[in-house]
Amino acid sequence: MLPRPARTLVLLVFALCAGADPVGQAAEPSTWDVTKARGRTRKIDFSTDEGTSMSVDVSPDGRWLVFDLLAHVYRVPVEGGEAECLTQDSGIAINFHPRFSPDGKWIAFISDREGQNNLWIMEADGSNPRSVVIDPDVRMTQPSWLPDSDYIVFRRHELVPWWESASDGIWMAHREGGTGIELIGEEQPEAAWPSVSPDGRHLYFHIADRADADGGRADALGGAWQVRRFDFQTGRVVEVSAGQSEQQYRSSSGGMIAPEISPDGKTLAFARRIPDGTISYKGHRFGPRTAL
Repeated sequence: MLPRPARTLVLLVFALCAGADPVGQAAEPSTWDVTKARGRTRKIDFSTDEGTSMSVDVSPDGRWLVFDLLAHVYRVPVEGGEAECLTQDSGIAINFHPRFSPDGKWIAFISDREGQNNLWIMEADGSNPRSVVIDPDVRMTQPSWLPDSDYIVFRRHELVPWWESASDGIWMAHREGGTGIELIGEEQPEAAWPSVSPDGRHLYFHIADRADADGGRADALGGAWQVRRFDFQTGRVVEVSAGQSEQQYRSSSGGMIAPEISPDGKTLAFARRIPDGTISYKGHRFGPRTAL
C-alpha cells in the first residue's frame, strides 16, 4: 500500500489484423520498435494508491522504495509521498523486477524495449537506461546484485520448441554488458529467485524437486519446492531445506520458496505453504490448500 497516489499512464492498444501489403504500397520497415504503439490507441489517465503482484526493493541508505506497477518502475520516499515514474520514456515497453545495487548508484530491472524480456540497468534516479544482456531467444527475470555492484545474477529461460531441451538456470553478467556465464544449470531444476549473501560468498535460490511428482506437477504443499545454497568459491550446491513432492499426501512442512538473505547475512526469509493453514482476506476465508 502506497501512502499517496502513484500516478501512471496506461496506453491501450487495439491491434489491427496483419495481412499482405496492398498493391502499390511499400512494405513497412522490417525493424519493429517495441516502445511504439501499433494500431489505434487512446490514453487513460488515472491515479491509484495500491497495486498487486508488485516487486519491491529498498535502497541501501533506506531512503527510497522502488517498485513495479503496470509495466513501469517507480520510486517513492520511504516516509511516503507521490511516486515518481522512472521508465515513462520507454513508451509501451514493459519494465519490472527493479533491484538497487548495494552502492545505491544503479537499479537493475527487466525490460522488453529491445524485443524480449532482458536485463537492463539505469541510474538510481532513472536516467541513462541501457541494456546489459540482450538475447531475443532468452527471457530473463529476477535480477540480484553481488556486493561489489559490478555483477548481477538473474534467472535465465531459453525459448525453444517444446520438444527440445531448454537451457534454463541462474546466470551472472557484468553490468557493463556481455553474454553472461552460467552459475546454476539444469542439474538444479527450475532454479529461481536468486539472493546473494552480503559477503558475496553464497547464492541462495529455490528449485522444484519433482522426483515423486505425478504428471510433472510440482506441488508446494507436498514439499516440491526447496531452497539450495551455491558457493561462489567452490561451486558446491548444498541443501538448505529437503523434501520431495508427494501427490497423495500433504504431510510435509510445505517446503521453502523465495529465499531472501538479510542485509547482515544472519537470517533467511522465505515463504512456505502450510498443509492445513487458512488465510482471511477482505472478509473471505481461503484454505486449506490455497493458504500461503
